[in-house]
Formats: sequence, structure tokens, C-alpha cells
Amino acid sequence: MRLIWLDINASYSHSSLAFPALHSQLTGNNSERAEWHVVSGTINSDSATCLLEMIDYNPDVIFSTAWLFNHTYILNLLSRFKTLSPNTLVILGGPEFLGSNFDYLFSNKFINAVFRGEGEEVFPLIIDSLFQNYSWEKICGMCWIDENGEYHDNGEAIVSDFSILNPPEKSIFFSWDKHFVQFETSRGCFNNCTFCVSGGSRKVHNISLDKVVERLNNFRSKGVKEVRVLDRTFNANPERAVELLRIFSKFQNDMKFHLEIHPALLTPEIKKKLTEVSSGTLHLEAGLQSLDNLVLNTCKRAGNSEKSIDGINFLVSLNKFELHIDLIAGLPLYSYSALIRDVKSLLPLGVEEIQIELLKLLPGTELREQASQYGIVYSAFPPYEVLRTNVISVFELYKISVLSKIIDIWYNNKIWRDTFRKIHLENNLFIETFLDYIVTYKLLNNRLSLENNGILLFEFCNMHMKAAVIDVASAWIAAGLSLKKGPGKLAKRWIREVSNEKNPLFDDTNLFNYYYLQDRDRVFWYAFDKTDKKGKPAKFYIIN
Repeated sequence: MRLIWLDINASYSHSSLAFPALHSQLTGNNSERAEWHVVSGTINSDSATCLLEMIDYNPDVIFSTAWLFNHTYILNLLSRFKTLSPNTLVILGGPEFLGSNFDYLFSNKFINAVFRGEGEEVFPLIIDSLFQNYSWEKICGMCWIDENGEYHDNGEAIVSDFSILNPPEKSIFFSWDKHFVQFETSRGCFNNCTFCVSGGSRKVHNISLDKVVERLNNFRSKGVKEVRVLDRTFNANPERAVELLRIFSKFQNDMKFHLEIHPALLTPEIKKKLTEVSSGTLHLEAGLQSLDNLVLNTCKRAGNSEKSIDGINFLVSLNKFELHIDLIAGLPLYSYSALIRDVKSLLPLGVEEIQIELLKLLPGTELREQASQYGIVYSAFPPYEVLRTNVISVFELYKISVLSKIIDIWYNNKIWRDTFRKIHLENNLFIETFLDYIVTYKLLNNRLSLENNGILLFEFCNMHMKAAVIDVASAWIAAGLSLKKGPGKLAKRWIREVSNEKNPLFDDTNLFNYYYLQDRDRVFWYAFDKTDKKGKPAKFYIIN
């Protein structure tokens, strides 16, 4: 029996846990008899190359997992493959199939079946059925259309005991060559967010702390440097969170850990433990989603905005972790003005990254069923992004998507972050004015270079906020960008015995070239090493 796993990821740096998580559950005959071949690629891979590889292998069955960003690629590839090889059985699984699959299967008849739910416990049964006389169609979670055109739905498969599953890294198909590994220490979520598939009635299952240590030791022995913990809300169980932080601290010299944390749920015990964790050990992601309590309550999300802001301020005050904040545009009752207000509230806090995403109406979520109640119109195709709601228009969502790019370019990049924040703090309407400027002239329709990003901000400030021009020029020079372009042209060369200004950085070694920026009440001085080709100042001084 020749089997293909079609493994399509968003980028090369990512690897899906789906196949190794399923394959590691296979034991005995159903592991030895199956001849597996993995066809790997990304959503940017040449589909013709993948198709040829699949045809050459001539599989009996193809399995794949579909999710928001690879689904379209997979469908396109499989539709062409089935035209050439109509007798191959194709079974898909993944989060795309947590809702009703009736319309999907009727619209994509080249897909023989889809699987709903968690697959680890039933995957061995599916593989076994391929070698035995019983049918995979009767297995829990399977959805398919029979020869008479009748739809069959076997419900949703839920893993009964996540803690006893064989870990994905037991599989020979686990990827050890990526920049990071993914690690579920728990599955499920205590939260009941209506826009998410992880909460609701699903019980949270944890693996034992002993197993956590055992697996981290294995990661370390393989040279893993970064672990992305997939627990939906790391600090939902405060006592367990403290113990996990204690364990992570033992590996802090060897590995960095990415965690999803809820800032509104930071107990005194967790705060105390976080103060003890060494700098650089953690990268924290906080899914705020919104700072509007009415929006949070409507979405059944735990915590409130006041406690979230307190938690963020605490985390920033530690000055030892990277902190990433998420907002979701298009949530019920979340207006354009409210989201702008939230962004303006977050900018002064000093987090490393702010990301604004458009709501995605995921199959199987409560909010997808409630969409009409809130006037939510969304795309019928992956990634099912919101198009408008009863409180935010198509144009306003477009502006939010542009704002997301603005934040990513000029705030999330440390070259511009401090300058961007400073302009905002000194100009209350900066965000709205800059956004309207970008939208009006369609300035981000094409990807810009780092230099062009700087020039764009410089030209905007030159027209609308002249007091910020020198700040932009200072950030430009500090980044080592050209002194012959844009804001770099404002820097003046200082030459001994020619320039009248007193140079606070001057020495007699003749190793440096000197430049300065003159502001109304400040002078920025720079010394550039003549032998350094990188262009960044070797010395920097401000006279107020």
C-alpha cells in the first residue's frame, strides 16, 4: 500500500505537526506495511513539480491537512492530480472541517472524504482499514458522499486522553532541521471565545510535568534552540504555569520559549516567577483581540481591558521579554474608531510588536453560526476574512488592513519604533493623519525597501509634522542608511579647522568622519569609523 502525505506549509521555516503527530501513533503491522512518501512544499512552491512527484510515486491513498493558508493550494493541486489518477483515494483533515462538510464535498467531488476532529486515536484505525476487510467510512469523524450521492457524517473525533499519546518527535517524519520546534504541553482551552475552535466544550488535557522535562531534554540533545509552546492560554492554570516556568528556566541557557499568555490573568505567583526568569528566555504573545470590554464580553472572552493593560505594563516593566500584542478587526460590535483608539492606547506602552488581523470566520466556530446576528459578511473562501459588519464598513476594514501594514513597517521594526512612538506621543492625530495620507495616495500598494519606508515617513513629516523631521533623520542615520538620500541629506559634514561648531566626539586619531544634525534645541553628533563599511555610527552624542 503506497501512501502519500501532502505536506504544504506557509513557508519553509514552518513545519506542520499533523503528520508526525499521527504517524507516531502507528505501531505494529499498520506501521510496517504502509509505504509512506512525503511530498513537501510551501504555498509558493511550483505546483507542477509537486504534481509530478505525486504522479511518479503512484499512490493508493493521499492524506493531507488543510488549514486557512494552504487550503487553496492543496485543492488546486489535488484537483489536477485526481484528473490524472482518478482511482487514488484522497482524504483530508484539519481545522477546515470542524463545521458541516456537506457543501464542501459536493463542490469538490475529487475529495473522497474529509475527517473532522482530532485524529491521533483514529488514524491507526484508518490505516488498518486499508489493509483489512472493514471500511474506513464507519470510523468516527469521517464525512463522505456515497455512490448514490448521499452525504454521511460520523460526527467529531475527540482524543480521549491527550496525555498518553506518543509525541510527534517519536515519528521518523518529525522535522528536526527547522529553526524551531512546536510543543503542545496541553490541548484545549478554558476560554469560550466564539471566534476560536479551541475552547467551548473541549476539556483541557495536560501532559505530565515529568514528560515535559523528558521531551525538552530530547529537544536539547538534538540541538533545538527555540521551542514554540502551542498551549492556547499558557497561564490559564496558574499553578501549572508557575511549574512550567520553573522547568523552562532550567533550559534557559540552551533554548528560548515562545508562549501565548493572557495579560489579564497574571496572578501574583506568576508575576513573581516571571521576575525570576532570565532575560531573553521567553517571547510572549498576548492575544488582547480588543480593549473594548463590550466586544470581549460579546465574544465570551475571559478577562477585561483594564487588567490586560495592567498586565502588559507589568511585562514591559520587566524589560527582559519580547512582547507581541494581537488585535482582531471585525469582531462583533468592534467599530473602526474603537480599534483606532486601542492602537493609540497600545503604542505608548512600549511592547515589541503590535499585530492587527482581520477576523476569520472559522468553520465550526460559534461566531460563524452567529454571523448574520452581527451583520458579519465574510469571504466564502479561505481564509474566510470578514468583509464588513454592522459597525464597520468595507472601506474602514480596508483602512485597518493598511494600518496593519503601517504598524508592521514603522512600529514593529526597531529601526523606526522609538521615532514612530515619539511622533504619536507628540501628535495625537498622527495615526489618523498618516493613515489617511497612505490611503489617499496608495503608497503601500507595493512592497517598499527599508530606505523607501524611511523616505516616505520623512516626506510625510516634512509636509504635516515638521517638528518630527529631525527625529526621522536621526533614526535613519543611526540605522546606517545613506547620507546621500532622503533624511540623510540633512546631516552636515564636520571638518576640523573648517567647521565652527564644537565637536564633542572629536579625537586626534584620524579614524573617524564626523556629521551632525541641527535641531531647534538639540544637536545630534555622529562619528563614523572610516574602515567600517556597514555605515552605522561608531559613536553618537546629543547636545540639548
